[in-house]
Amino acid sequence: RRVARKGAQVAVMVWGRVQDCQARVILKALGSLLPAPPPGTPGPFALSEDGALEALVKQAGLVLVEMHDVDCPFVYSDLPTALQATLSAGPAIKAIRASSEERARAILTDVLVPFRTASGGYRLENKYRYVITSVT
Repeated sequence: RRVARKGAQVAVMVWGRVQDCQARVILKALGSLLPAPPPGTPGPFALSEDGALEALVKQAGLVLVEMHDVDCPFVYSDLPTALQATLSAGPAIKAIRASSEERARAILTDVLVPFRTASGGYRLENKYRYVITSVT
């Protein structure tokens, strides 16, 4: 709100509800390689809880215009592609720094098994939640 003109729209996007995101198993697996967060630290799905994103928008002084959940499957043609994509994301980078790329790669290889498709690719069903807001 501070840097947008009056009447401008601001979009905010977060993970969908935890039960709607199969990527949660990846985040949990990578989290096992990290030091424990400080007590009270919100998790990656904190803003996905009912009312949380709306409260953030209000706290920021923005007006909620619309909110939607959108399907966003993660689709990979094969395991090397799935690992390359997953290992390049922020949570994996932190896990690699805290342990090693080999450990992160091994953990991800294991947790991806249930998401293998008949064609040899991988597919994880996910939703993201987004809001469009207006600056008053």
